Amino acid sequence: MTTFTKVLINPERRKGRKYLLNPNALHAAVRYCFPDDVDQSDQRILWRLDQRGHEHALYIVGPEKPTAAHIVEEAGWDTRPQQTADYGRFLSQLKKGQRWNFELLANPTKTLNQGRDKRGKVVAHLSNAEQMKWLHKKAETMGVSFGELGDSTARIIERKTLDFRKTRADGSEGARVHIVTARYAGTLEVVDAEQLQATLIKGVGRAKGYGCGLLTLAQNKG
Repeated sequence: MTTFTKVLINPERRKGRKYLLNPNALHAAVRYCFPDDVDQSDQRILWRLDQRGHEHALYIVGPEKPTAAHIVEEAGWDTRPQQTADYGRFLSQLKKGQRWNFELLANPTKTLNQGRDKRGKVVAHLSNAEQMKWLHKKAETMGVSFGELGDSTARIIERKTLDFRKTRADGSEGARVHIVTARYAGTLEVVDAEQLQATLIKGVGRAKGYGCGLLTLAQNKG
């Protein structure tokens, strides 16, 4: 059963602040919400941090119900347990032609050709124009439309660079990681419902383990 979970993070707690600042730590905490043998062959474990005013919310999409009690206990509130819903019921209601408000935190990248027999180099798109062009190129495989690039129904509402170190199995610091992110929001139109369903459970782009790639939809009342 595909699930959608919301967990509130308390920034006044030490572990809460760590989760808000360190994607590597939160990546591990989210992974611990699921058994080691969880089946990710058809979908990914996706997560994203959102801030709305004073509320810091962690959203998790996964192939089964997560156990996020450790996150609530260490970084949340006892009076605000995790909220989990059957995501499949929502996915089954998607239809071609529907319009939805959306939000997506992504890692827009491109691969540079390094010559024959050499692996391509992945680099980030840095400008607003490049990042918007990346989103529109992704639209077809996402099963959606954002309109024409020059008159897009999407916009970038936040741009950041995540800078942190990975943690090795023995607890020591590993390689430094830099991830350029763009948070997109606006409206989209459903072009292919099945493709969009796949996008919502498999994610968009790179750096999914570090909070990127989770597309969320909300009712468009316009």
